[in-house]
Amino acid sequence: MYYGTLAERVRFFKESKEGIEIMCRAMDDMRNQALKEGAINSAKRMLTDGILTLEKIAKYAGLPLDEVKKLKAERTA
Repeated sequence: MYYGTLAERVRFFKESKEGIEIMCRAMDDMRNQALKEGAINSAKRMLTDGILTLEKIAKYAGLPLDEVKKLKAERTA
């Protein structure tokens, strides 16, 4: 690598215990965010379908009922 600072940071994240832990937490956060976005998209599709109750949508999507109510309110606003 041509840039010493960048090389040092990469080495820190790849080789040090602390750097590896930071990267693992960052990857977990990204995974959790992606899962939540998927659940929200599923809930939105269920709301569009209009067959299920809000409670069932919350249960099937794995979201809190309040969040499903908020999604419904956003759709009607």
